[in-house]
Amino acid sequence: MLSSGVMGLAVGVVLGNAFPSHYTLVTIVVTVIAILIGAIFGALVDYQTLLSGVSGGLMAGIMGPMIGVMADFGFITFCTILLYVIFGMLCLSVRS
Repeated sequence: MLSSGVMGLAVGVVLGNAFPSHYTLVTIVVTVIAILIGAIFGALVDYQTLLSGVSGGLMAGIMGPMIGVMADFGFITFCTILLYVIFGMLCLSVRS
């Protein structure tokens, strides 16, 4: 849940701030990305963890763009760094 939540918030904040006039499209894209991240991390363990990751990604994907529209530069920088860290964790943890 943590990985999909942080990834959903970070991507949502960055894209929400970059494209505030396309709020609906950004929210849909970020929600799908966060759900997929939750499903990938959850599939590493079992079905209940998969559902937990998907639900966490859903909530974070909807909240991220809301925060991003109102965020300042420091928070955007922090979320960008989080985005790279979580993406690196994703690349290192997926089974091949």
